[in-house]
Amino acid sequence: MIKNFILNGIKNHKYDLIIYPAEFFELRTQEEIVRSDEYDSSFVYVEMDFKKIKNTFKNEPDETAFWEAALRSMAIKKRGSDVLGFSQDDAGIGLLLLDSKMDGWIRLQGRISEFCRLTIGDISSTLAKGTKAFVYPACLKDMQSKASCAGICGS
Repeated sequence: MIKNFILNGIKNHKYDLIIYPAEFFELRTQEEIVRSDEYDSSFVYVEMDFKKIKNTFKNEPDETAFWEAALRSMAIKKRGSDVLGFSQDDAGIGLLLLDSKMDGWIRLQGRISEFCRLTIGDISSTLAKGTKAFVYPACLKDMQSKASCAGICGS
């Protein structure tokens, strides 16, 4: 299971990351929604789905290499204000890029891609199929139905 792989890597100081458990990450996301509303700011919510990412790889070593590269790049390149946590039901990793717009995610995505290119090759398809990102509060204005933003907006 990828969650255990990630936790073991953190425990063994392989990655300099703090990842919130799902229930705390959800609370932190709700706090950020309130803060963004009060201060008229924005943030990017990114979700990396374990199952969808797994389905893009032919074998487990490639999937493991992807997570190695993704975690290393997040540990090295994320800002101190960025927040990581497991998503609901531990289905993936969520990332809050505070006081940011989509270009913040695009930069981090590029760094993850660069780390992966050195080990397993082009992973642009993996990121396209296995991640989703929303800018809050822009997702409220852009959504066609309330359900399309339910994961972040708490609806």
